[in-house]
Amino acid sequence: MQTTRILLFPLLLVLSTLAAPASASAAEAARPIEVSKTRPATVRLLINRAGSGKAMDVRNELDVPIEATLRLSRLVNVAGVRGGVIRKQVPPRSQLRIATLSKRQSGYPLMYRHSFSYGLIFSPDPARRLGNAAVGGHAYALPWRGGPFRISQGAGGDYSHNTPKGRYAVDVAMPVGTPIVAARAGTVLKARDGQGGRFPDPAGNYVRILHDDGTHSAYLHLQRGSVVVRSGARVDKGALLGKSGNTGRSTGPHLHFVVQKKIGAGLVSIPFRFAQPVESLSNVALNGD
Repeated sequence: MQTTRILLFPLLLVLSTLAAPASASAAEAARPIEVSKTRPATVRLLINRAGSGKAMDVRNELDVPIEATLRLSRLVNVAGVRGGVIRKQVPPRSQLRIATLSKRQSGYPLMYRHSFSYGLIFSPDPARRLGNAAVGGHAYALPWRGGPFRISQGAGGDYSHNTPKGRYAVDVAMPVGTPIVAARAGTVLKARDGQGGRFPDPAGNYVRILHDDGTHSAYLHLQRGSVVVRSGARVDKGALLGKSGNTGRSTGPHLHFVVQKKIGAGLVSIPFRFAQPVESLSNVALNGD
């Protein structure tokens, strides 16, 4: 049997820009910031004019620390930094100066290329494998019956696992009608059961469960008419929620499973681990219940 491993390398959100003119102050201390409660928290690279140069700050509105990575290349008339990679850890809810660019010669333009990326810091080793090593926190039971199945898209996948809300999600390819069960006990927050295709919700039919520690687990793309739980219901680990499907923004039958934490007005996915390796599943016949 082929072994499947899920890697938890933080996804790099990359923005590349060709910048023009710009010297800056050298403030390095992270300063606390207030976060708006009317929109989801974000991480942003802020580039502001500072004299004739540029000041580059990272604003981290999340409740977890991040590692910010700034790559600089094709420097023309730039003083204050060298081309290459700058990495800085930015505490939660803070803003940190990570680079200051100034002109070597005042009468000429300052030009450069840059790219910015960041990774969430949840543990000393964010690259641990799901199901094979602890990622901290609760160990989740497998949220389905049957198998063995394969991982069609792991954490940080290129297709859709590329936002703070879904960075650590896992897609598990499985036949339509596979029983989907609660990976952990909790209270059903929301459930959708009536969507027949791709629209209107990209998640399709789903169940969202609130756990006692405030985290959520979500089960997406379920089969229409299969969801058997409703908002407010208390469910135990292993309780039947519905059946897998292919609804919403889905390229094929699969279960999208994600663990999230509420940050401000939005949700951010967090690393998790399954209680057993995915590849160790026995080939149990589905009984359709």
